[in-house]
Amino acid sequence: MFAEVAFPLPLPQPFVYRVPADMSGVAVGCRVRAPLGSRRMIGVVTALRREAPDLERTRDLLEALDALPSVSAELFDLVRWMADYYVCSWGEVFRVLLPAGMLSSNPASVRMERRVRFAPAWRHAEAAETLRAELRGARQRAVVEALADYRAEGFPEPRQADVLARAGAASSTLRSLAQRGVLEIVEAEAIRAGILDADTPAALPERTLHPAQAEALRAVSECIEARRFRAFLLHGVTGSGKTEVYIEALKQAIRQGRTGIVLVPEIALTPQIVRRFRAHFGNRIAVLHSGMSAGERFDTWRLLRAGRFDAVVGPRSAVLAPLPNLGLLVVDEEHGQSYKQQDPAPRYHARDVAVLRARMNDAACILGSATPSLESHYNAQTGKYTLLPLPERARRERGQSVPLPRVRIIDLRGAPSSASLSPGLEAAIEERLARSEQVILLQNRRGYAPLPECTRCGWSPECPNCSITMVFHKSGHCLRCHYCGRAEPFRARCAQCGETGIEVFGAGTQRVEEELETRFPEARVVRMDLDAAAAKGAHETLLRRFEEGKADILVGTQMVAKGFDFERVTLVGVINADIGLLLPDFRAEERAYQLLSQVAGRAGRASLPGEAIIQTRNPDRSVLRYARDHDYATFAARALAERRALGYPPFGRMAGVAFRGPHAGDVAALARRWTEALRQALPAAQVMGPEEAFVSRVKKQYRYHSIVKRRRAGRMSLQKALRTVERDMRSLPTGCRVNIDIDPVGFF
Repeated sequence: MFAEVAFPLPLPQPFVYRVPADMSGVAVGCRVRAPLGSRRMIGVVTALRREAPDLERTRDLLEALDALPSVSAELFDLVRWMADYYVCSWGEVFRVLLPAGMLSSNPASVRMERRVRFAPAWRHAEAAETLRAELRGARQRAVVEALADYRAEGFPEPRQADVLARAGAASSTLRSLAQRGVLEIVEAEAIRAGILDADTPAALPERTLHPAQAEALRAVSECIEARRFRAFLLHGVTGSGKTEVYIEALKQAIRQGRTGIVLVPEIALTPQIVRRFRAHFGNRIAVLHSGMSAGERFDTWRLLRAGRFDAVVGPRSAVLAPLPNLGLLVVDEEHGQSYKQQDPAPRYHARDVAVLRARMNDAACILGSATPSLESHYNAQTGKYTLLPLPERARRERGQSVPLPRVRIIDLRGAPSSASLSPGLEAAIEERLARSEQVILLQNRRGYAPLPECTRCGWSPECPNCSITMVFHKSGHCLRCHYCGRAEPFRARCAQCGETGIEVFGAGTQRVEEELETRFPEARVVRMDLDAAAAKGAHETLLRRFEEGKADILVGTQMVAKGFDFERVTLVGVINADIGLLLPDFRAEERAYQLLSQVAGRAGRASLPGEAIIQTRNPDRSVLRYARDHDYATFAARALAERRALGYPPFGRMAGVAFRGPHAGDVAALARRWTEALRQALPAAQVMGPEEAFVSRVKKQYRYHSIVKRRRAGRMSLQKALRTVERDMRSLPTGCRVNIDIDPVGFF
């Protein structure tokens, strides 16, 4: 017997190995250790066969690592589709499918720990009282009482360390009691902290769904009951109660004995939505995200595969969770750009994978958003998705739905660039603080100031690794590159002319925070960006503080714009709406509309009326007018008409090809050869490029890219053409790489 094995590397095909006689249990989907050149690597068996192409050179597998396949048959089919569609290797898909460590040289393993339980003769409740009377030693009585307390709390087998800590005893006391037959010390699988022992919120009272919610739930429930695939676009304004529909639909799936996956676009959203789901489902809800340790992810993955949980909540990678018998997949804020994996391969879109996985499992898939992607909006128009509209906010006051926030646009033309807050926004903040209400401010740029510049000669400090200006961070008084992470001390003397005239221009979240603390010294300000929330659990700590009313103003990057539901937030301010709006990208206006509408929707979600203030130096842009009027329909109609005329998605297909390497000449030559080969392979397509990337050098790697666009399917698919060119152009200059991105969401 021979096995084809895929390794977690960008290799064009699996390698064939002989299966030794003592490994007869090896099956497709199992992990094995095998020699690869001079290395011993872990891979996944993708096929079993009776013959080998070169019997004399075929090497033996070294070790079988799984008694049961790590990759189920359902997930195996998904891996095959992802590798084919996203033009990557099977091993690269396995690398994101399996937890970190399962394919490394030292694979993750089950951690064992000692647990304590009463011996069978002493497990009834009355036995503890008898033991207290019989045992003379105070420490032994303390151990018995601690163990009895754990049992009463629902933990019949607590960890040995926890029992000793609660009883204040030593391990010798436990051994003595074990010798007397009072208790047993057993080895059990350890579950890393933070998975099963999370606090379960108090159960929420049942809420009556309003008619639009009920109609949406009815359509999804019929699909779940019939075990029939359907993709739904739940298009609901901000605050319309989409999460309540998700929860009720998941209840329906669980009643059918099925499981569910709920995706959120940001890790920052995970704690709040997990609390809402656990208030309904208890600790049958798992969490899976990159902020967890490798051990926590491995344990969660094992428990999901074993059926310990009914559902999992998490960002992009949770779509690949090994839940059996899926009945429901939810993609909340489905328009979120973070659902698209950028690097490394596979560069998959979790929304599209969720739809495909739902189809494979005859499950329902709900794509929810107040500002759907134009692709999903078009799919609903053409009947590929079923549209479920939620046109009103869910909360009601005096029989009427809570209105959407009033949106004001403030023109910053002529205003000094040094100030982040216009007089109008400053007055609105002061008014809310006087009423003990809360404020959210969006500044989609972190750091203190994005542009340090010499006032004499105009020189700016550029990162030596990247062709980008470094950002001044006041914390640490340093310059940082937001591409490679390089940091160096800030010096006021210009490196070009020698004058001490370096000043910092523009405003990041740190500068906005400082300005707020200066203008509103009594206000409690919380900042949430990648710098403030870098530590594990920091997102949840910051948001809990704001949610509990221990902070008045939350300022942050786009992570504050989506999904949050704070009842006392009545004002949202956008410090600079022009960031990202003017990029030469056909999706720039769509992203701007989505971001502005989403952040505005954080205001006035309960009984208190809300307002959003958008500051801009381009007040005449139509996208700002649509956001002000909450007019998604007109915005989408105009944007789709433009895309139809130009052949952009959803009316055409696109692929991006990025070229990287340490020498500019080699990269440019490689890009030209590749691009010309693409033109030959796809004569009916529009092949644009190659061009220098917007940021032409990152981490000492020069970057070029080309774009392939075609309006309709031809005789050769994009994927097939890219595979053909990749095969023919496999010889690359030293250090160069070619990255293929199917359905790219950005080129910058």
